Amino acid sequence: MPYTTVTVDSGELRGIDNAGVRSFLGVPYGASTGGANRFRPPQPVESWDGVRDALVFGPSAPQADTRLTEGARGEKLLSLLYPRTGSPVEGSPMDEDCLRLNIWTPSTPSADGLPVLVWLHGGGFTHGSGNEMAFNGDVLAAAEDIVVVTVTHRLGILGFMDLREFDEAGSANAGMLDIVAALEWVQRNIAAFGGDPARVTISGQSGGSAKVATLGAMPAAEGLFARSIMMSGPIARANKADAAASLRADVCGMLGVTSSEELRAIPLERLIEAQAEVLRRMPLEPTGDDGRVSLEGIAGFAPSLDARDLPRDPFGDDAPAALADKALLIGWTTHEAGMFLANDPTFGPQMTAGDAAARVAAMPFGASYDELAAAHPDEPPFLLYARHFSAQMFQVGARTIADQAADRTADVWAYEFRQPTEVLGGILGACHSLELAYVFGTVDRVPLTGRSLDRLAVSRDMMRAWAAFARIGDPGWPRWSSGDRVVHPFGTTYGPDLSLPDDLDLAAA
Repeated sequence: MPYTTVTVDSGELRGIDNAGVRSFLGVPYGASTGGANRFRPPQPVESWDGVRDALVFGPSAPQADTRLTEGARGEKLLSLLYPRTGSPVEGSPMDEDCLRLNIWTPSTPSADGLPVLVWLHGGGFTHGSGNEMAFNGDVLAAAEDIVVVTVTHRLGILGFMDLREFDEAGSANAGMLDIVAALEWVQRNIAAFGGDPARVTISGQSGGSAKVATLGAMPAAEGLFARSIMMSGPIARANKADAAASLRADVCGMLGVTSSEELRAIPLERLIEAQAEVLRRMPLEPTGDDGRVSLEGIAGFAPSLDARDLPRDPFGDDAPAALADKALLIGWTTHEAGMFLANDPTFGPQMTAGDAAARVAAMPFGASYDELAAAHPDEPPFLLYARHFSAQMFQVGARTIADQAADRTADVWAYEFRQPTEVLGGILGACHSLELAYVFGTVDRVPLTGRSLDRLAVSRDMMRAWAAFARIGDPGWPRWSSGDRVVHPFGTTYGPDLSLPDDLDLAAA
């Protein structure tokens, strides 16, 4: 494996050239966020002398261990999604010196700059890492001749606790400002890796999709990306000041502090314990009454409205404005809710048609259970319920955003990931996060995808589509418009989607 070197604005980096891909891991794009920098906007990384190794992943952001609160089926699910340890940090160290990114680029340089896909990990705003196995970029970079960048940034109490009343400007959105700093780094340096800074696509799934939406409403991010992909995270609204203030008061009361100086003096472990306690008390309630997803409904810490850093909602009542005039690819999975229902002891093959019908009837709108069963005769009752729940939880918001974006740009596309997995007895269907390995071509590394042979072909189709979108701004199927709401399917087709009525006014729902 020959070494390869690249010079960036902070110094020289040593990576590895292997299997047709050059990789540079753990590259710093900002200084440590510990000590005096805790809660403050990201600071520039110090230059170094000589050659710095970029051969191993850097630290993940400090976070509570997601395995500690899972039930038996949830533990198994996490071990299938994160095969190294069952945790999104996958055995890597955690540290406040976490402003790192990873870069994969084809070994053979292109005469023209290559498209760049910058990936923002999921996990809400409280857990996750740019180092997760599912979205290692080596396969996608080699197969599709693009540059892949994954980003690690501050999370939770360190990245999104609103301390503006303590004169800490930027604290409420420090984690998002980290991402802005990473995108600025990409603009300055990606050409050295063969990338085209004019063709940067930001992409993320779940919480990563919320980060994509939020970037579209941040003045500091203007001009740093050309296209956007929002996967299974149709976030429309930012946290409001009163909600952020209430959370701050809760945390400070728990810790017995009244200033940012006192917070900086608290050991990191105690801060993460306080974060975990907050999350235990906050249930997942991801949608508002109107179907548009609000960050106030996502458990824990999240970006907040701020006159300077986040002056408007990503897709609020003044929408469509976020991501305007930029191509947008947005989508969902058929059974998103399968992941969230896995620990529900009533969810699974034991659920009767009557039980599922009662739960479907309790939903605010959509098809009846009988209509769903007729359209999808091969689906068991529990998956019909998961399908309907998922449409309300994710699809309504995604369709609304697509409509809003289409009012400002013709370049909007929508997709649905339908490929199920047989793991855990098939209870998950095409669940939340399952599509990650398909997009990055890592289905053989991530056991959650199962063993069906057709998953390889589905993955190839998704890799081509995501790369085409990054390359030319068109994934390869008809655009979404108010008159023709095309949803492109990936994977197994279960029948027409009757989770939502054809005449539903999504903007007003």
